[in-house]
Amino acid sequence: MADSDIQITAGSGTKVDTRTVGTGSDEHRQVIVIGDPTTAANVAPVDGTYGLEVDVSRVVPGTGATNLGKAEDTAHVDGDVGVMMLGVRNHFTGSNTDGDYAALSVGSYGDLNTLRRADLVKLSNTSAGLTTATTTYAIGDQTGTIFTLPNAARLSNGGGTVVGITLIDSSDVIGAMDVVLFDSSVTLAADNAAFSISDSDANKIIALVPLAGATDIGNNRIAQSFNLAVPYICSGGNTLYAALITRSNNAVYSNSGVTSLLLNVYVEKN
Repeated sequence: MADSDIQITAGSGTKVDTRTVGTGSDEHRQVIVIGDPTTAANVAPVDGTYGLEVDVSRVVPGTGATNLGKAEDTAHVDGDVGVMMLGVRNHFTGSNTDGDYAALSVGSYGDLNTLRRADLVKLSNTSAGLTTATTTYAIGDQTGTIFTLPNAARLSNGGGTVVGITLIDSSDVIGAMDVVLFDSSVTLAADNAAFSISDSDANKIIALVPLAGATDIGNNRIAQSFNLAVPYICSGGNTLYAALITRSNNAVYSNSGVTSLLLNVYVEKN
């Protein structure tokens, strides 16, 4: 039927609902009611703001070839239908708050970015069990007891990378030192005795990092090594352990002196 004006005379003919829509006396619209034609019931509801209301409860999700949903651990079949997942080229920027939704990030060629994420943290502890009288340390002696360095991983059996090690000696006596890192706790020899561990504990070594020498800075000495790239995985927890071996004949420690071990590590975001 071609578009044309239909003249409606009020009070005659078939009952038609008309509403005035303009300022003129002859401008009307015809209201069409959607429903069961055999009865006045089951009329489709209309909202003044959102229009025709649709019963979404009749949309039943499924996992077949023509359904959007797909069952977990089910093989792909040619002709399956699904919703396309889009990535956003955003130069690695996005949400940095835990729990936020974030778009997949793609590079300039449309490939999915998989940027390594890690937090730089400082792990530290002070020595215990140092010799403070009489017997000086010989080259190769263990210095103090084991260092415990918690929070080296976000989760149990997590890991990271050691990038720097610093020793600060308030007794002002150390020289060259070795720092031995372990992925779990070990049994060390006694302080001021030759360094020695069992074969099974030797398998827990992550790395031995030599500190070539110590610098006297007045009342203290400092030994350090940076630009390291020592990967590690904590075993059975999130803690690293460390031991010190002296590579010089250094004197005993003062009663108030302690050696502080500082590790700069990148802890992986699991």
